[in-house]
Amino acid sequence: MRPTRSFLVALALGAGALAFALALGGSLVAATLAGLLVAAAAVAVGRNGATVEGPPDPERRRFLALLSGLGLVTVAGGTAAGRVAKALVRPDPRPTLEAMARDLGTEHLELVVRQFHPERSGDLQLVLAPYNSSNYANESRSLVRNDPRSSHASVWMYLERIPLFVYAPGVVEPGDRTERVTLADLAPTTARLIGFEDFRAPEGRPLPGIEPPARPPKVVVTFVIDGGGWNVLQHWDDPDPARTAWPEMKRLMRRSLVYRDAIVGTFPAVTACAHATIGTGAFPRTHGITGHNLRYRGRPVKAWGEPGRADPSFLLVPTLADAWNERTDDGAWVGELGYQIWHLGMLGRGGRRPLGDKPVAVLWDEDGGGGWIPQNPDLYRLPRSFPGLDRLDELAAAYPDPGIDDRFTPLGKKALCCTPPIIEYQGDLIEATFEAEPIGEGPYTSLLYINVKAPDYAGHVYNYLSERERIAIAETDRQIGRLARLLEERFAPGEFVLIVTADHGQCPTVNLAGGVRLDPIQIEEDLARAFGRSVFGLIEAVVPSEIYLSERALADTGISDAEIAAWLADYRYGENIGPYVPDEAIDRDRLDKRIFAAVLPRSFLAELARRDLSRYGPGRYGAESDPLGVPPISW
Repeated sequence: MRPTRSFLVALALGAGALAFALALGGSLVAATLAGLLVAAAAVAVGRNGATVEGPPDPERRRFLALLSGLGLVTVAGGTAAGRVAKALVRPDPRPTLEAMARDLGTEHLELVVRQFHPERSGDLQLVLAPYNSSNYANESRSLVRNDPRSSHASVWMYLERIPLFVYAPGVVEPGDRTERVTLADLAPTTARLIGFEDFRAPEGRPLPGIEPPARPPKVVVTFVIDGGGWNVLQHWDDPDPARTAWPEMKRLMRRSLVYRDAIVGTFPAVTACAHATIGTGAFPRTHGITGHNLRYRGRPVKAWGEPGRADPSFLLVPTLADAWNERTDDGAWVGELGYQIWHLGMLGRGGRRPLGDKPVAVLWDEDGGGGWIPQNPDLYRLPRSFPGLDRLDELAAAYPDPGIDDRFTPLGKKALCCTPPIIEYQGDLIEATFEAEPIGEGPYTSLLYINVKAPDYAGHVYNYLSERERIAIAETDRQIGRLARLLEERFAPGEFVLIVTADHGQCPTVNLAGGVRLDPIQIEEDLARAFGRSVFGLIEAVVPSEIYLSERALADTGISDAEIAAWLADYRYGENIGPYVPDEAIDRDRLDKRIFAAVLPRSFLAELARRDLSRYGPGRYGAESDPLGVPPISW
C-alpha cells in the first residue's frame, strides 16, 4: 500500500517536532541528527512506495523533493525553536553570581581575579566555604572518621597568611612592618638588593623598608617552607622558648626585617602558583601557572609537564633569575634546590647558558628510584657534589619514628616524605651545593631558591594538628638555622641576604573544624545528570579548585558556564556523598551545609577582571575566614 502524502508530510513535520523536543531538553547535535533521520525515513518511505507500485512518476519525484526540503526546514526550525525556548525558560544566573560575589567581598574577589587567565584557568573556580576541603578521588574512596587528610586550594586568610622576613646583616636594618605585602613582592625586592634597576616586576613592588645597598650582596637565598603558613607556625609556638617548634626562626626574626601582614596574594593558595609568583613578581593571571593543573594547548594537564622532564614554556613571563642571567650574559650563578616540579617556578629557565654550565635545578625522584635528579637533564643539572642515598639511609636508620597517626603513612620510596631524615638530607644537599658550586663568586650576585616540602606533606598526610607536623616544622627550623650559620661563616656582613617565607598555610582536620568535604567523583556525576545530555562529555576534569568543561558540550547543549555555576551555588554536602563512603565517616549533622562560598565561571570572571571590585564590599565571612589575624610579635 502506497503511503499517503498527508502521512509523509506529517512524518516530516514530526521530524521537526522531535528536533524541537530534543533541542529543548539537551543536545543540539542529537536533535539535528534525530530529526534528520526521521525526515530521511519519510523520504525513504515515499520513495520505496513509488518504486514498488509502478513506473517513475515525475509528479511523485517533485513531491519527494519538496518533502525533503520540508524535512530539512522543519528540522532546522524545530532545532532552533527548541534552543530559543530552552533559553526563555531557563532562570537568569546573573543574580546568583552577583550574590556570590557580594558574599566573597572585595578582598577575596581580588585574590580570585588575580588567578584568572582566560586561556589557562578552569571554567568554574570552586571557592570552598571556610574550613571545607576538596578531596582527591582516592581520598573519597578511603575516608575514615575524622580523616586527617585535607587540601588547601582555597582563598581564606588562614591559608593566605605566611611568614616573611629578610635576614641581611649590614644590608637591611631589623624591624617590624605591618603593611600588606605579597609573594609577588619578592622578585622586585631581590632585584633592588642586587642593583638590577632594569627589572620591572609585572605586579609586585619592592618590600617597604628595603633600600638599595651601597654594594650588592654576593648571594641572595630565598628559603620557602612548603605549607609553613602562619596558622601552622602559631599552632606550634609556645611562650616558653624551650618548647616552641621554631626557635631558630625566632632568633633570626629578632635580627631581621619582619613583614607580619604578608600573604600569598592569589587564589588558590597552592604551591605551583605561589612559587611562580615568587620567581616572576607576577600573579597567575600574568605568569600563567594558575594551579597545579591548567589548560595547556587546549586541554587540562599538570603544570610544568612530567617530573624530571619539566617544560619551562609553561611559564608565560620570565623570572627574575631569567632576566638576571640575560642581564649578566649568563655570568650570574642561579639555582633551585627543591623537592617537586612545582618549585621550578622560582627559577624558570634559569638562563640560556650557550657557553657555560646549565643552571642547577633539583627535585626528588619520588616516583622513580629516589634520590636527587635534575628538573630536566636537557636544561638543568645537579650540583657538582651532593650526598648519596647512603647518607639518607644512615639518617633514616637513626631516626626514632614516633609511630603515631599512621593510618595514611606513605609506604615504599615515599615513606620518608614527611620526616626529619629527608629534611636533614636536604640540608646536607644545601651545604654540599655551597661547597661545590661558585655561589657568591665572580662579579654578579648569585641567586639560590630553596623549598623544603616535608611540612606540607605532613599536613596533607597527618594534618598540621598532628604531632608529626610539629616534628617536621622543628627540623625545618633547625635547617634554616644551619643555613643562616653557613652564610655567616662563608660571607661577611653585607655580602649575603636570606629571605625566609612560606607558600601557604594549611587546613585543620575538616570534621573537627566544622567543615565538610567536596567529593570530585560525585560532583562530576551530579553535573552530568543535571547538564550532561550532550553527545560530548561535559566534564573534562575536576580538581580541588576548578572544573574544566568541554566547550563542544556547552555549545551542543546551549548551557553556559554561568548556569552551571549558579546551579552549584546551593550545592549541599548531603548531595555529594558517594556510596563508597562508610557511615562512620559521614557528618550527618551537616548534610545541609553548603560546600561552596562561591562558584565563579570563566565568563563572569572575565567581567570582574575589568571592574572596580570595591563595589562588592567586605563580604560575609569576616573573622570566620581570618580567625588569627595579623600575627603578634612572639619572638
